[in-house]
Amino acid sequence: MTSPAVNILKSDESVAFQKKLLGRANAVIDLAGVTGFRFCSEKRQLAELKKKFKVSSRGITFLGPGDFHHLSIYFLERTGPVPVLILFDHHSDMQSSPAGFVTCGSWARQILIEGKVGKCLVVGVSSMEEDLFKDFSGGKVAIFPEDLPHEKKVSGILMELERIKGPVYISIDKDVLSEKDAATNWDQGVMSLEELLDLIEVIGEAVPIVGADVCGEWRISCDLVFLSGEDIKKASLNEKANIKILEKLLEVWQKDKKNSKISLYKSEVRG
Repeated sequence: MTSPAVNILKSDESVAFQKKLLGRANAVIDLAGVTGFRFCSEKRQLAELKKKFKVSSRGITFLGPGDFHHLSIYFLERTGPVPVLILFDHHSDMQSSPAGFVTCGSWARQILIEGKVGKCLVVGVSSMEEDLFKDFSGGKVAIFPEDLPHEKKVSGILMELERIKGPVYISIDKDVLSEKDAATNWDQGVMSLEELLDLIEVIGEAVPIVGADVCGEWRISCDLVFLSGEDIKKASLNEKANIKILEKLLEVWQKDKKNSKISLYKSEVRG
């Protein structure tokens, strides 16, 4: 099986010091000098920005800080058949936005309304955000809040995937992780990196993965000549997480579907 491409957006300076991650990239897209797309973009401006993404190939894309999570839309649209979105995020990204705009907090809602995904599974979201799903989704959103035990997340996701039967697009904001495993500029959840990797493996054994992206980098000022000690520590922590996430995605993307871990979880549920 062909290995998926690894794309990196230099949306700001947050990945510039992650040399190991940059060394794994097939394409690095430098957005230096492009303005007006952090946090929020006009849809017409986003359409223009997409022209810069054409040098990338379908696969796994690192987007930068969570401020740019709405750029997932472009990479998700390239997958072909309408996928199921599995969103690992401490925030729902299901807020409303002004007409003609898309934001890092509204993009998942928008693609659901526009029919670009068949369903969205939101994993690790703060329990305080559950009410955001009740007014528009029509059963197209399944919530797995952060306080749900890991084994119940696994069994619930597997039940959803058995009904849907893939393919899936995975989008990961590292703010879903605890502060010991990642450093972001947003409030963070409690999921461990090992739990996230386990969930990726289970999903990859259950259904085809047709694309993935990762965001949630530590925001670094563009005018820094030298990084502060805090910046170095947090960028290093994120790079370690990014490499492990990348390696797990590459592993399950190419793996023969032997269902070993799925069988283990199903036997535990039956027991």
